[in-house]
Amino acid sequence: MLKAVGEDVGEAANELMQTIMPAKIESWTHSGPVDWANESFTIAEQAQTQYCIRQGASCDQPAEKVKIDATYVAANTPIVREQLQKAGVRLAHLLDAALGK
Repeated sequence: MLKAVGEDVGEAANELMQTIMPAKIESWTHSGPVDWANESFTIAEQAQTQYCIRQGASCDQPAEKVKIDATYVAANTPIVREQLQKAGVRLAHLLDAALGK
C-alpha cells in the first residue's frame, strides 16, 4: 500500500485529503455498509485486481498466486487511493454522527 500513496504517511494522508472533491464526499457519506460491501465486491471482480475470476454466479480464487510487482501496483494505485479516501471520509462522518457534530 505504501507504494501506492508514498513512503511518508502524514504527507500521503494530507495529499489524499486535499484531492477529494466535495461531490465525492457527499456521495460517500450517503452510503451505508451494504453499499461499501458491494463496492468492494465489484473491485474484487475487476480483472486488474486479480482477486477472483468470475465463473457464472461465483467469484473463484485464481489458480496461481498473484504477483504484486510494479505493474500490478501501477494498475491498482487509483483503486487503493480512492478506497483510502472513502474510508477516511466515511469514518469521519460516522464519528461526527456518533459525537453529535
